[in-house]
Amino acid sequence: MRTLIRRESGGAFRHFSQSLNVADIPSMGIRKYPAGPRVYIDLDGTLADFEASYRRHGHEPAIYKKLAGAYYQLDPIEGAIEAVDSLSRVGLHTWVLSKLPSGNPYSATEKLLWVRRHLPSLADRVILSPDKGCVGAAGDFLIDDRPDWANADAFRGTVIPFKGDWRQTLEEITQALSADKGPIEPGVVLRG
Repeated sequence: MRTLIRRESGGAFRHFSQSLNVADIPSMGIRKYPAGPRVYIDLDGTLADFEASYRRHGHEPAIYKKLAGAYYQLDPIEGAIEAVDSLSRVGLHTWVLSKLPSGNPYSATEKLLWVRRHLPSLADRVILSPDKGCVGAAGDFLIDDRPDWANADAFRGTVIPFKGDWRQTLEEITQALSADKGPIEPGVVLRG
């Protein structure tokens, strides 16, 4: 039995009870992910073009990131959507890993909606965290335009600084995964 409160017309609240069958509650279940390297990709500045948007709207980045609607309306960076598809096609389990800016209570929802809109295959693989170093394992990759922010230097896998070119970034991942390179050392930052 569960007690609920319902607001009646005129502002009064009425208590009522409702039987709740546990079998009617949808289960989140236990997810099983494939073994092998994962690729975590930052959102703004790596998948979504934050810089072009704040410039187009005539704001400084520190102001723009706090505006409602700033993240949802970002355009994808050229080649980003195709790059994510390429990573998935070669069997890499891809995730979006993004930090939330302080001072914008809408940013979490907007980032989730952005992924649903532009990368629906990743809609259930979004991690929003203030600390990118607490995610990932040796053998994983983090692609980030600001690898010096959000504790990304503590990421246990390989950090690939995104320099605005998805073709180059995919080549760097391919080189890091190639057999003649040997094992990928934790905490390695690839430099171009």
